[in-house]
Amino acid sequence: MKIRKITIKNFRGVKELDWNLPAADIFCLIGKGDSSKSTILEAVRYAFYPQWNLSLSDSDFYQCKVENSIVIEVTIGDLIEEFCSLNKYGNYLRGWDAAALKLTDEPDDHLENVLTVRLTVEKDLEPKWIALCDRSPEGVPFKQADRNKVSVGLIGAYSERQLSWATGTALAKLTEAQSLNELLANASRSARTSLDADRPVTLKNFDAAAAKSQELAKLLGVPVLDTYKAHLDLTSINLKVGGLALHDGDLPLRQLGLGSRRMLLCGIQTVGLEEGHITLFDEVEFGLEPHRITRLIKHVRDDKRGQYFLTTHSPIVLRELTVKELHIVHNKGGVVQIISAAKEGLEEHEMQGKIRSSTEAFLAKKVVVCEGATEVGFLRGFDDYQVENKKDPFSFHGVALLDAKGASKVKALAKAFKSLCYDVAVLADSDAEDQFSRADEEELIELGIPVQVWSEKLSLEERAFQDLPWANVLASVRLAQEELGLPTHEQVRSKFLEDLDKDIGTWKDSLKLRIAIGVAAKKAGWFKDTTKGDLWFKAISPAFQDAAFGKKNLALELGKLWAWAEHV
Repeated sequence: MKIRKITIKNFRGVKELDWNLPAADIFCLIGKGDSSKSTILEAVRYAFYPQWNLSLSDSDFYQCKVENSIVIEVTIGDLIEEFCSLNKYGNYLRGWDAAALKLTDEPDDHLENVLTVRLTVEKDLEPKWIALCDRSPEGVPFKQADRNKVSVGLIGAYSERQLSWATGTALAKLTEAQSLNELLANASRSARTSLDADRPVTLKNFDAAAAKSQELAKLLGVPVLDTYKAHLDLTSINLKVGGLALHDGDLPLRQLGLGSRRMLLCGIQTVGLEEGHITLFDEVEFGLEPHRITRLIKHVRDDKRGQYFLTTHSPIVLRELTVKELHIVHNKGGVVQIISAAKEGLEEHEMQGKIRSSTEAFLAKKVVVCEGATEVGFLRGFDDYQVENKKDPFSFHGVALLDAKGASKVKALAKAFKSLCYDVAVLADSDAEDQFSRADEEELIELGIPVQVWSEKLSLEERAFQDLPWANVLASVRLAQEELGLPTHEQVRSKFLEDLDKDIGTWKDSLKLRIAIGVAAKKAGWFKDTTKGDLWFKAISPAFQDAAFGKKNLALELGKLWAWAEHV
């Protein structure tokens, strides 16, 4: 069986979600942390919870508002024959149009037969499962045994139970439950027999205490049918199915490393489940080295009988998956939207290549598309400066800094991320009209993408060296010469076209010299990587305490960018 539609209301961080799934077997949910990716997996698991005793609390309700019921609806297709029977759920079947991704209440010969299962939890915390349709909204109970048949399994951070024969595990589905119960009952009886055989040695002191208890019983008129003795109480030691666990020799496999344990569980999910399975894999990269992530993804892709829902924060996982398997999750005020990276209309953006080259940005909420590595490093330094001044960092606001690797690529990247509903801003130079033009800037602004470019058609280096206080200009030149080992004197002199003292401290402030320094820094690439850009900002950060500098273009544009990042 496979999921066609998921609707969630008032469950944990999700106030509302309505997701119609395309026909596929792998769905990898990506996006910023706290966007409710794991909650979606838990909702599916709860909808088909294999046991009767699902434990919930007030914190499972959206914002703990228990007056608003939790409602989780999952529509499944590729149904087993039993579910289609009129004796089961045949009267509640609906139709699914895979091309239009639309649910129709009446089944149709041209549509796939599907069944909608609803889990409702009200403030009494009692879960109620029903199968329903609009024709019969009161529905019919969807029983534990049938929830088990859907074969939904979660592989999360704590999955040791899945390596036992506990109710609802993949191992339990591979074994006759009755034979297990009989086996464990016999094991309990054997324990009593073994203890009796060693009674004179192992229970000597316990039996002495039992004899004293018997004497007291007689004195108090309590009937004694035989002889008091210490023995095992079968009701207390009764072994449960969950006590039977998978071992490697004498070693319980629950003691395996986290990554190995999770990979094994993924494999077990696929073994012997003739009707297929739905596997929920939360944070698929946990505990796995890159080469094992690659192997696991290949295993998932080769399994044609299962449907997989993955979550990840790993760039490695993103690079292993195709654009059709990636779905971006956005959560704004509890309203969750899921967008396919392969949705119609994105072909012009060549998303597959952008996912491979810009993976980290796809895991954020907001993206600053920077022209190059200098801008990325410069903004990292700016971020550190703001934190030192008691501001929340970019990471708190879900901001990722993306190196476009050239002005000519800025517009396409910004438009691609905007089309996937990310919040996007641009930081670029204005010195190369043929690569990033005024028309490009206006086009992005019209799409709702703020663009920060430096005035007077200057690069970052040129703008900075014209705006910074002179002391900070000299500090920048010293950084390039003394720490980065660059021949700054010769490079600046070649642009200044006048004699310059080799002692930088003697240089006199002038617009001509500032321009020469800016051009030299740009042409020679003084700060053309992330680390150097970061170091440069740290060298000039005292300038941001200068009131006059705060009114210059460099400071003003950075201030606008920070305001955008802070905006919710």
